[in-house]
Amino acid sequence: MSLDNVTLRAATLDDLAGIAAIYNQLWCNTLRNRGDVEAADFCARFNIAMQLQRSPIALVAEAEGRIIAACCIGIFEDGKPRTNPTWESCYNEMLAQATEMAKAADAKLEGSLFGDSREKATADRFAATGNEYAQGQLNLIIIVPEWQGKGLGRALIDLARAELAKAGCTKFFLMSDCNSDWQFYEHLNMKRILEDHSQDTGDGFIVYMYGGDTQD
Repeated sequence: MSLDNVTLRAATLDDLAGIAAIYNQLWCNTLRNRGDVEAADFCARFNIAMQLQRSPIALVAEAEGRIIAACCIGIFEDGKPRTNPTWESCYNEMLAQATEMAKAADAKLEGSLFGDSREKATADRFAATGNEYAQGQLNLIIIVPEWQGKGLGRALIDLARAELAKAGCTKFFLMSDCNSDWQFYEHLNMKRILEDHSQDTGDGFIVYMYGGDTQD
């Protein structure tokens, strides 16, 4: 499958549903499988809004008239993440809804709502240490299943590196877990820089930090 017909562009507010649909397909199976279709849809949209709000640089890939991938790129200044003002209002509105929903939620729904946010708290703690890699972060790379393994992931990471370099970052990091494709990261000249038993998820979740140079 060629990438010749893939268009890369900046994400807009109108793209939320398209990006969230990919997230829902990949990571909201638990809620969907028990019949919580509306909750799965909201969790996907809320988590994507959170990722975009933390990403001054946000890109989507389109092919055949639909969004097939997205890349959210974060930048840290003085150990703190820069936010994207375009997404502030959308995120804050959905955060209020998610907080209210969580009051009556069971553990699975609450985890689906705020698990990603807790992982970001781990990233913020890492950045606050002043680690040399904590200049930029690949917050999210998400690709529809039928386009995975076709070179799109590498193309998005290459583009993220270039965008971070333009922003003055020489190094960056990403977070992964035991289900991630570590060989893919290492093939792209990233290395494991930290293994963290997350204090933020509350369940002993192990987070792996991979770091790389923007000029590779």
